[in-house]
Amino acid sequence: MQSNSNYDDRSSELMLRPIFSSFPFFALLSLAFGLMYTFCLYRNPCGITYPLFTAFACFCGVFACKKLLIPMKKDSWFLLAAAMLLGIATCRTSDSFLILVNGIALVLLGCIFALHQFYDDTAWNIGKYLSSIFLYLYHAMGALFVPFRHMARYMKSQDNPLVRQLPLLLLGFLAALPVLAVVIWLLGAADAVFFNLTADIFNKILRPDLLIRLFFHTLFAVLALYCLMCSCCLHKIREDTPDCSKVSPVIAVTGLSMTAFIYLIFCGIQVVYLFLGRGTLPAGYTYSGYARQGFFQLLIVAVFNLVLVLCCLKYIRPHKAITWILTLICVCTYVMIASAGYRMALYVREYHLSYLRLLVIWFLILLAVLMIGVTVIIWRQKFPLFRYGVLMVSVFYVALAWARPDSVIAWDYVNHLDKQEVTYEDLSYLAGSLSADGAPAMASLLSDSSLSFSRTDDEYPVWLRNYYAAHVRPGYKDLGIRNYNFSFAQAKRLFPE
Repeated sequence: MQSNSNYDDRSSELMLRPIFSSFPFFALLSLAFGLMYTFCLYRNPCGITYPLFTAFACFCGVFACKKLLIPMKKDSWFLLAAAMLLGIATCRTSDSFLILVNGIALVLLGCIFALHQFYDDTAWNIGKYLSSIFLYLYHAMGALFVPFRHMARYMKSQDNPLVRQLPLLLLGFLAALPVLAVVIWLLGAADAVFFNLTADIFNKILRPDLLIRLFFHTLFAVLALYCLMCSCCLHKIREDTPDCSKVSPVIAVTGLSMTAFIYLIFCGIQVVYLFLGRGTLPAGYTYSGYARQGFFQLLIVAVFNLVLVLCCLKYIRPHKAITWILTLICVCTYVMIASAGYRMALYVREYHLSYLRLLVIWFLILLAVLMIGVTVIIWRQKFPLFRYGVLMVSVFYVALAWARPDSVIAWDYVNHLDKQEVTYEDLSYLAGSLSADGAPAMASLLSDSSLSFSRTDDEYPVWLRNYYAAHVRPGYKDLGIRNYNFSFAQAKRLFPE
């Protein structure tokens, strides 16, 4: 066991030799990444520095690949472009949910970029890529102590005595901090002038709590980049994709045929009763009530069909009958997606858009596009489904981020209002349920001279102040060079305090 452990250590050190041989470069790159991360994003989730950090992160990825002699692949430039568009979109919105998902999407794009650059992912499917992302991050966390080992080895290898003694100097500095704190406290108690001077310094300039937070914020980013680069070089993820198609097609044909038969009956009902409006409905049902029923169930079944087809392609041995049955299931899935979309359109027509309804419509369209790739791979096994999926999901999500859902919802709500009587509840919904992205639609509503409000005009200045307090002032009362956000700035301009 001991020999195997030593072998693993030697193997890992050998794989990490390109990183260690250029330690000053990668250490400075990681340090610059950490400083940029802190400057751009510390308590600043959607400021104008967000795309600046995104651009620097892309630069780090390209520069690290160049230093490690890894050529840039064509698809990688698309991933970097999508990341930049998401970075720019983040400083254009004040939607907290969208900002959070943008950050998650950027992390996933970064992982896909690293795996695509350092591995041959030509034959990888969706399951292989998801597991590889998990393993990539897992090995990065496992390399947490590698930067410290590399730094210690590098300093020992230097001829300069000052460099070799740097860890001891740092240790002495840290050991002196508690002593200095006690001495400064005693001297401050002895002299009021000295106390006021040190109080101003530590309360306004060198705040210990702020310095500690900034230090750990920077340290996290420094270690993250260095460990992620080490995870790439370790190359511990298997590139081959094992053949799992061992299930007999005879067994699968029976179950899939029964499923496809049920789907055919259901889809026939959708065409006759829902789309054509013919046939006799059960007692107590109207066509409008019938159409609004079962939307989410249909959505779940459509997603299930997507997973079902992919699992069948992976685990069932190829057979002509399986190919035709899966194709039929894909066609039925399109009918279900159309049925769900039609039902959602009726919801929106009556109740207008909401955040959930907008996301559902977006997802339905994306699901229909993804099913095209699934249908193609049924007949062409070598079709790059994962790359197609990444392309479509990236394009659709970037479009959603740039559209800003709250802005779309606000304009839809304003355009469908009864202009003869705008109620206080209407304004309360726009102010309380939407972010500052909806400010232009609300400003256009209030500036329309043809509107007739249901309450006295004295109440609307109060509402405007409440809106400003809720959406503009918190954290962004003074928009500076770091936290300038286009959505907040527009809302502040439209609804001044």
